[in-house]
Amino acid sequence: MSSCIAPEQHAPRAVGLDRSKTHKKSRKLVEGMNNPDIEAMSKVPLRSTDKATHVPALGVTEGEIPEWLEGSLYRDGPGILNIGDTWYHHYFDGMAVIHKFNVKNGEARYSSRILESSTLEKNTKANRIVCGEFATVAYPDPCMTTLQKFMSRFEMPDLEDITDNCAVNVGFYGDELFAMTETNHMRRIDPETLQSIGDKSTISKYVAVNLATAHPHVDEDGTVYNMGNSFTGSKGPTYNIIKFPPPKTLPDGKKLNSVEQGSVVASIPCQWKMNPGYYHSFHITDNYFILIEQPLGVSVPKLVVSQLRNKGLFAAMKWHDDVPTKFRVVRRSNGKELKCHYQAETFFTFHQINAYEEAGHLVIDTIAFEDGNIINSLFIKNLSDPEVTRNMAVDGAPRRYVLPLNFKDAQVKTNLVTLNYTKAQAFKLKNGKINLEFEPLTEGRLEMPRINYKFNGKKYRYCYGFETTNGINAGKLVKVDTVTKQKSFWIADTKCISEPIFIERPGATEEDDGVVLASLLHADHEKQVQLLILDAKTFTQLALVTFQTMGVVTKDLHGLFARDCDTVHRY
Repeated sequence: MSSCIAPEQHAPRAVGLDRSKTHKKSRKLVEGMNNPDIEAMSKVPLRSTDKATHVPALGVTEGEIPEWLEGSLYRDGPGILNIGDTWYHHYFDGMAVIHKFNVKNGEARYSSRILESSTLEKNTKANRIVCGEFATVAYPDPCMTTLQKFMSRFEMPDLEDITDNCAVNVGFYGDELFAMTETNHMRRIDPETLQSIGDKSTISKYVAVNLATAHPHVDEDGTVYNMGNSFTGSKGPTYNIIKFPPPKTLPDGKKLNSVEQGSVVASIPCQWKMNPGYYHSFHITDNYFILIEQPLGVSVPKLVVSQLRNKGLFAAMKWHDDVPTKFRVVRRSNGKELKCHYQAETFFTFHQINAYEEAGHLVIDTIAFEDGNIINSLFIKNLSDPEVTRNMAVDGAPRRYVLPLNFKDAQVKTNLVTLNYTKAQAFKLKNGKINLEFEPLTEGRLEMPRINYKFNGKKYRYCYGFETTNGINAGKLVKVDTVTKQKSFWIADTKCISEPIFIERPGATEEDDGVVLASLLHADHEKQVQLLILDAKTFTQLALVTFQTMGVVTKDLHGLFARDCDTVHRY
């Protein structure tokens, strides 16, 4: 596509926090963001990019960057919160901004780019939000007559025209880098310049899915697995597991990239036919795929109605109280689901830590919330309310569930977990279902978990994440030892810390031999970003690189580090 953004990468025109110039549907939101009682740290997620840093900025390094560390850390997140006089109402909805930290020869450089998407192009052309997002509806055209506005509400929705604002994560499919979100669209981006390449990539052109996650898994050979919903088909709504093989060249010389080779390798019927459960990620082990089917449902009829009424996906979601959370287990060898009903007391999850197989068990580690209220907490009106942020924190906690695979002759009310190192339990009920009871992996909160990805799907010991204080302020990086249950911390009271990413040292023989990278935003300096490098074993600082940027730097969500020496880029 031809970019609608000028070469210097300014954001679309916006009126900022001027209530008198704000669209009437955004005025209460702007009033809240103007509240002088908002703490400086709470304002960081409310920042909006005004100008990207497309020319890499050389950082000033305190300490020493390991000489073996060479490659690029890519980060993605919502970075533009308003266009013209219109504002996004949920943190997930802002226009995507891609960040890059390139490390080479003991130096680091930072650059960024506003993701050039069809959604951004349409919004910029109209100078208002015309494409609905997760929880923000499109604003009406002020030039339309009342009759035109009324009639436009009855146009049939087109799921193919859903947003391509890929503001959640980045990842490689083969040698191609993509920005991803939770729709059926991805945007290919240039690893060097971060510019969009070609038009949006629509997964549903190759496989039968209407939506897909932004958290795929990558095998050692570069095969990518993802999961997506299909709302149509003879089986009704299903969860489909998708396989994307590495790129290959056909005998006639034609080259096929990974996306073009996508195929569905397993299809799981939803427990509620017209109300599939929402999921953000899934587990994979050597022999199984595991989906946690939680009671936050997406009503297919409401989804159609919400499209007709110009409302987002959020309007079609409903939390079902007192409904157990299920674990759906599928064999990788044949795509068949195990004929066992694993369930646990109701919980909600965004992010999975890891899963592995041992002695006839599946060990499942996840970040669990008591309910789905975290999604409500991330509305901008809540993030800008001092009373809410002082009394709310992202209270996800790391839990371990253990699923016994051998249960046919099990006795009722007998603990089926025989692993001697866990207190997690599983009991067979009279109706044949397996009821799971979790073990805390450690005390306290944790979110944005990452591991040494070489141990993905295998037995592991360490995970890394951040711990929030109030609101979604993240001022503590955390290392969790899942064996001793102990935590190590790196704390910065005035910094907002990103998801940490582990990079293994070449030649390492221990799981935590490497470094942990994270980006930091200072509460008082909007045009500054830092790259933190920690020794993963000791969890002490090796280097802190400070960059002065061309414009406001915004909080990100997820990303990965691509080493210069690797041909397959995993997480």
